[in-house]
Amino acid sequence: MKRDFIGKAIFFVAFVTILVVSVYGFSGHLMRERHNSLTTTKPGETSEAAVTEETNENKTTEATTEAEKTTNRDDLPSPTDKLVCFTFDDGPYSPVTNKILDTFEKYNGKATFFVVGDRADTYGSVIKRASDMGCEIGSHSFSHANLTNLSVDQMQEEIRKSCDAISKHSGKKVKIIRPPEGATNDTVKANIGMPMVMWSVDSRDWDYRNAEKDFETVMDNVYDGSIILMHDLYPATADAVARLVPALADQGYKFVTFSELMELRGVDVQPGEKYFSAAPQTPAEDAETE
Repeated sequence: MKRDFIGKAIFFVAFVTILVVSVYGFSGHLMRERHNSLTTTKPGETSEAAVTEETNENKTTEATTEAEKTTNRDDLPSPTDKLVCFTFDDGPYSPVTNKILDTFEKYNGKATFFVVGDRADTYGSVIKRASDMGCEIGSHSFSHANLTNLSVDQMQEEIRKSCDAISKHSGKKVKIIRPPEGATNDTVKANIGMPMVMWSVDSRDWDYRNAEKDFETVMDNVYDGSIILMHDLYPATADAVARLVPALADQGYKFVTFSELMELRGVDVQPGEKYFSAAPQTPAEDAETE
């Protein structure tokens, strides 16, 4: 009885072993066949793996092409283009500033914003958006103080605090300033430590607060190389910009930051100096520069 049991057990183990080996071998054969079908092709045929790889390469190439279109666009400003610099004081204020940014983004333009430092934390996301778009962010002091009424220490503290507050959100060093009210004197000039950006076209949006009047004032006075003064506090200003930018684009203008305007026109800006515009150089001026 015991011998019969042992015999049956040995037979059962042998049977199971043979079955497992057979199944494993058949499965391995199928796996090898599947692998061969993916990696081995006949002349004139493309494997499934090769098709997948080619598709991924095409996607990468398409993405690269789109990136090149953006980077190598043919509308980058040059010194001979008609250039204009829009500047905005006293902000930011999200409902207005974002609408202004929408317009410049649509027309592939940039502007310059002179931020009041004590507003920076409240509207930090707007500052970041403007900076990420390539707009330039300058200081307009920390509390919109008239710098000519301050001591040197007070003035420098106003500027330092504003620059720190702005840079925290822009991610960039503040390099330019517009003194509140455009007020300067010899003390300010000697101690301000940055180029002072003034203006050559005053939209008077702070006075009119009327989009039609803002539009007409700018269009009547703008010229190649001008710096336009506006304020991103008033809804009418955003409405005026939405009309001004396409109207000037139709006239061939390109919209640049202050620093871009100065660089393109060959102006070497210096701390403490005031800059109102940057008209195109005449051939005679070009010869003198050379």
